[in-house]
Amino acid sequence: MSDTPSQPPLFAYLIGFALAACCAIWAGSQFALTGSSIGYGVLTGLSFGAMFAFGQRVKNRLFPTPESTKWKINAGPTAADLRPARRAAARAKPVTVAFDDEFIKTSRGDAELESIAWQDVNRIVITIGDDFLPMPYWMIATVKGGIRLPNDTPGLESLMEEFKSKLPGYDNDATYQAVISAMGAMEGVFEVWKTPVSA
Repeated sequence: MSDTPSQPPLFAYLIGFALAACCAIWAGSQFALTGSSIGYGVLTGLSFGAMFAFGQRVKNRLFPTPESTKWKINAGPTAADLRPARRAAARAKPVTVAFDDEFIKTSRGDAELESIAWQDVNRIVITIGDDFLPMPYWMIATVKGGIRLPNDTPGLESLMEEFKSKLPGYDNDATYQAVISAMGAMEGVFEVWKTPVSA
């Protein structure tokens, strides 16, 4: 028996999208006719927000994320593995990323969480989930897993600069375009770099 909760049928999202669109059109016209009434303005904004939400659900149903982009990530020790006092202290400190000539390492405070060797990195992907406030995540992947870092991780900017010297073919126009596209998106999966295929 599957633990995945059942989702509403696609037509329910389509109906929701259509109703939100009709409400947005009506509220927008009333907003214009009533001399910019704040009530109609708020309703118009909420309706457009609902249209976007329903539109995302329809898109996810029609174009689901391929299984190949769902990475197995080693996230380090879970909060359940820590004692209450240590758990509270861990939550107060952000995860940071650092590197040397051989490894990329993440840590929280003085505790190292995970590390991967530069020579094992074979792909870098930016993923953006369908969240209320979408956050880009950098997936630094290896054959056995990898590291997943939020875009605001301390140390990530320096690591991105190091990619240029450590990863062959990273420093090019295609890479920059992929990053720009990812940073302007609300959701999706954007391949930034992968190990070049030998001729």
